[in-house]
Amino acid sequence: MRTRFVPLVFAFATTAFFIAPPAFADASQPTWPEITREAKPWTRWWWPGSAVDEKNLSRELKLFADAGLGGVEITPIYGAKGYEDRFIPFLSARYIEVLGHTINEASKLGLSVDMATGTGWPFGGPQVGPDDVELKIAFDAEGKFAPVPTKFRVKRSAPGGEGFVVNPYSTATLERYLAPITAALAKLPFGAVVHGHFHDSFEYQANWTNELPAAFEKRHGYNLADHAALLATPDSGIPNLPPEDADKLARIKSDYRETLAALHMDFVREWVKWTHANGGIAREQAHGAPANLIDLYALADIPETEIFGSSDFPIPLYRNTAEDSRGETPQPLVSRLASSAAHLTGKNLVSSETFTWAREHFHEAPSELKPELDQLYLAGINHIFYHGTAYSPEDAPWPGWLFYASTQYNPRNPLWPAFTAFNTYIARVQSFLQMGRADNDMLVYWPVHDLWYRATGWNRNFSMHGKDWMRDTTTGKVARTLVAQGRQFDFVSDELLQQATADKTTRSITTRAGAVYKQLLVPPVKHMPTETFAAIKNFADHGVPVIFIDDLPRDVPGFSRLAERRAALQNLQFGLPRNFDRAPSMMPVSTGRGSFLVAKYEAFAAMPAPLANEGLGIVRRKYDNGEIYFIANLTAKPFDGMVALKIGAVPAPGETDSETAAIHDPLTGAIGMTELHRVPDSQYPRTEVRLQLEPGQSLIVKTTRNGKRSAPWKYATPAGAPTPLAGEWRVTFTDGAPEIPPAYTARELKSWTEQGGEAGRYAGTARYETTFTLPAGAQAGDWQLDLGDVREAARVFVNGREVDYLWCLPFRTRIGKYVKPGENTLAIEVTNLAANRIRDMDIRGEKWKNFHEINFVNIHYKPLDASTWPLQPSGLLGPVTLTPLKLE
Repeated sequence: MRTRFVPLVFAFATTAFFIAPPAFADASQPTWPEITREAKPWTRWWWPGSAVDEKNLSRELKLFADAGLGGVEITPIYGAKGYEDRFIPFLSARYIEVLGHTINEASKLGLSVDMATGTGWPFGGPQVGPDDVELKIAFDAEGKFAPVPTKFRVKRSAPGGEGFVVNPYSTATLERYLAPITAALAKLPFGAVVHGHFHDSFEYQANWTNELPAAFEKRHGYNLADHAALLATPDSGIPNLPPEDADKLARIKSDYRETLAALHMDFVREWVKWTHANGGIAREQAHGAPANLIDLYALADIPETEIFGSSDFPIPLYRNTAEDSRGETPQPLVSRLASSAAHLTGKNLVSSETFTWAREHFHEAPSELKPELDQLYLAGINHIFYHGTAYSPEDAPWPGWLFYASTQYNPRNPLWPAFTAFNTYIARVQSFLQMGRADNDMLVYWPVHDLWYRATGWNRNFSMHGKDWMRDTTTGKVARTLVAQGRQFDFVSDELLQQATADKTTRSITTRAGAVYKQLLVPPVKHMPTETFAAIKNFADHGVPVIFIDDLPRDVPGFSRLAERRAALQNLQFGLPRNFDRAPSMMPVSTGRGSFLVAKYEAFAAMPAPLANEGLGIVRRKYDNGEIYFIANLTAKPFDGMVALKIGAVPAPGETDSETAAIHDPLTGAIGMTELHRVPDSQYPRTEVRLQLEPGQSLIVKTTRNGKRSAPWKYATPAGAPTPLAGEWRVTFTDGAPEIPPAYTARELKSWTEQGGEAGRYAGTARYETTFTLPAGAQAGDWQLDLGDVREAARVFVNGREVDYLWCLPFRTRIGKYVKPGENTLAIEVTNLAANRIRDMDIRGEKWKNFHEINFVNIHYKPLDASTWPLQPSGLLGPVTLTPLKLE
């Protein structure tokens, strides 16, 4: 039996809290969609000490708008030492005054303003009294539950926001916490409304609330306290328990974890209602919580994931050294939980806190950040929030006020122009990825009950790192295989799966929000609620292709009514095989009115993958008149060939084919038409298009039914070998600090730090100038200039005319229309990192790390001492080459 993977037909639902997806002025004419506020990147804007004033707020907002940001999220934090007289207490009359100014000024500039619902993180502050604090499980001398306060206080709190953290499992404590915030926001000037409110990732320490015993008994039908003696078993003693007691303990704790999850869901649900009542939308980071993250993300108007740390990409010249990284790797599958929740529930936007601890301070080059960004897009994210930008008054000495876990994305960074170009790239990509609706055609069940079944510990928190609960699980293994096969899929929870319906005519699953899927895959799972299995069986009975990997689930989760629920599951599986160990590698299993396919993992992984496309990453969306494909090459090899876009019926030879395709380059803004190639394969009929993608490059393909044709895309292949530009280079330092180094000449390109002296501590721009000669009669459709290794961004001029601004890998551009036969001039203005200047400041003992609370730590959360940093290579390292191109 062969299971076909077919395109998704998606019915889309929106809520009143969302701006409609961008549209084309003429859907049939190739162009870029409208660039909305949401399409532009936003940034978290820390307010140190809330020591802000109207003049500097207006100045920074203007810089943000000019750089291409779409909005900010205000998070007040601890302040800078020596500026205490400027601190503004959170929610004070003056705070509301400057917040109102910010909202109104931002609106004039086309920006929106979000805010965290508090200061620092998590929720907490002076309004959290003894009855509302976090609690953790403890036992008294008689072995009974005797919870105690965690004494956890708000991390990185701002003036006026200090205090204990609120209990995240109690809606009553949340209501009391929000009351003073509600009262303060009501005093904003008329018309000033916070666009959105933000709940940061779950970093609470509580695992108990006084409401838990009653909620537990209501949900599960037995008293948790009756089992306190068994539950009090320390983790070290669990290996000594009889197997039946260890199983009972794991089951009771599974019920406890399910209850804890439900209580936190209620907490977040009430917070979302509060944001709506205050005229805003809710952005929720569910990761870290002890809940089914899909359901928790789904409560928000905008689910938000996070990437923390840095990935290793095999892209040539990509850098991710051990010295500059934390050793933490972003987890795309965890991010996919957030996008899945959005797709399942009809939410258009999925955001990400982006580039947290991507590198050591002042070592974050845009060329190293773009692959991380593209990886996020491939996971379904389409709304970027930088992490981030610290407010700093104009009179604060360089480098100004800072936050310790930031990319230092601010106008004081010498690479601010590169970030501005980065913003343009993001806006172009997101203008497409926010258009229409996701076109994923497969659901993958996430077996949270297997994760909750554990005898050790109490709450099972699912952090953003995701190694033990996602990446290294069988579910993670299956999901990574799907990614490698080019499948377009979403994870689904028990609740959302149980709410979905099946259509026998289309053999599809439709979620309550109208999302339609053509297949369901169930990874290896041991514990499944009977309601979930019944829903899956119903899908199969309606003809939906359902694949179980390795086996069917054989047990139910939890302890309550165990025998009854086990019998119900056995009844649902009556007549089905009980053992697949010796079964064929792929075995159809009749359900009576339909069938499952039970596939051994090895056979599943070996299935044909016509959408694999040699490792290219692809995300697909559908709009009313066609499809949108974001395609990225994060591999080590250039790609030039046919890319399979979708599987499905294709026009027969000779049949009219009115669908057109346009390639959009989000880096340059170029657009060109290309041909769709129809492959009438008997098993996998598919549509393909030719693409050329260098390592690190990304493109967008938009298909349109009955589309208009315009200028063709220009494919290019080398028409000769690269020629090194080996002449003399004059290097002049133009705009930087602390001092301008002397100019020099060089025949060999090396880091300018090798000049010593001022060049070793310089942060800024240097201009490289040389000449080159095109032989008379040289023939080429175009010429490609390759700068090789650039540290870190380059503005290119040929014969006095600006050609391009290069900030990401590969550092290449076409210069054919700028060159002439004979001698040509080439100028390249290169800007480096700020790291060498910071290093020099620490060597000299200059005091710039001058903040309260944690002050300023390095990437390993130790006091930062930049004096030990090695000098960072800076400037144009080359080799610089010129290659003739043949255009097709």
